[in-house]
Amino acid sequence: NSLTMKNRFSQIDVRAVVTNMRSLLLGMRVQNVYDINHKTYLIKLGQSGKEKRFIMIESGVRVHTTKYMRDKANIPSVFTLKLRKHVKGKKLNGVRQLGIDRVIDFTFGVDDGLL
Repeated sequence: NSLTMKNRFSQIDVRAVVTNMRSLLLGMRVQNVYDINHKTYLIKLGQSGKEKRFIMIESGVRVHTTKYMRDKANIPSVFTLKLRKHVKGKKLNGVRQLGIDRVIDFTFGVDDGLL
């Protein structure tokens, strides 16, 4: 019997992560967005009286919350700069799974103009 690591999230994994994110992160504001590499991003969230949290997104593979900063690229990508422009300072108002797909929909800034 050998243990094997999962390479990708299943729809059930996504559902569990969404539930966890809702309980931990809703109402927190985006403090910054970083790229770790060409397909991995880190969104830093904060709120007065709460510990800072990060959302780690590896496109097509995994997404999860963490308390820890990761090493980031020295120069942010064009995509990261664009993302910062639109979500920095916005409140995370929604996290939901789209149907039974492995897709997560984040809603930012409902109070200050929906994104």
